[in-house]
Amino acid sequence: MTATSTFWRAALKWPRLQRLEVIEVPELGVRAVQVPKAGSGTIRMTVLRALRDRAGVDLPKEALWRYVRFVAPERFPRLQPPSFSFGFVRDPYARLVSCYRHKIERPRQQGKRVSPIFWVYGPKITLRMDFPAFIRAVAAMPDQRAEKHFRSQTAFLYHDGRPLVDFIGRLEDFDRDWSEVCRHTGLQPVARAYNVTGAPVRLEDWYDTGLLRLVNTRYAADFALLGYPVQQSL
Repeated sequence: MTATSTFWRAALKWPRLQRLEVIEVPELGVRAVQVPKAGSGTIRMTVLRALRDRAGVDLPKEALWRYVRFVAPERFPRLQPPSFSFGFVRDPYARLVSCYRHKIERPRQQGKRVSPIFWVYGPKITLRMDFPAFIRAVAAMPDQRAEKHFRSQTAFLYHDGRPLVDFIGRLEDFDRDWSEVCRHTGLQPVARAYNVTGAPVRLEDWYDTGLLRLVNTRYAADFALLGYPVQQSL
């Protein structure tokens, strides 16, 4: 399913309908699975920059949508033709802080309403909630009901316990891991990072032992399969 329909782009944000969001550019040898809050904005804009360079014109951001597909995880390995596939991940603790800053804290400071992507949760997620309340709400939602910004990262990049993509990079080692992406594709080094929310995360500013335990349980698959260290205390 392509992303040319505005209706489907909106509908596929609802938890039970969500598919993998894949940027597929055969002429660049790119098949990128987008993991929200793990450098997805930077990846998207870097692909767009490469398309602009090839076209020799300043393509609008909307031009990228023709290369976006929504795919069920079980169908991803059968996509044709073959392209180098990759995705990026982030430390689960820092990813949740980024989600809270971007989707709860910043809109509240700007006097906005909660994002429509969270309307399905009703009063369970509001702009009035503090970070501990956000973590408790997220921890209570299984992946099949989780909005993509706090769904497990392994739900995007693994299926039946096996990786879906050729390469999984880490946001914490972005420059090094992006060079591996460039080696296999027609992409170039990143000009600048996009959608960076706030200062680096200091866990002690956000978490206590109880919250760490909730995250450890909720994202056990991410810690186990992605290799991030589990923090038991601060």
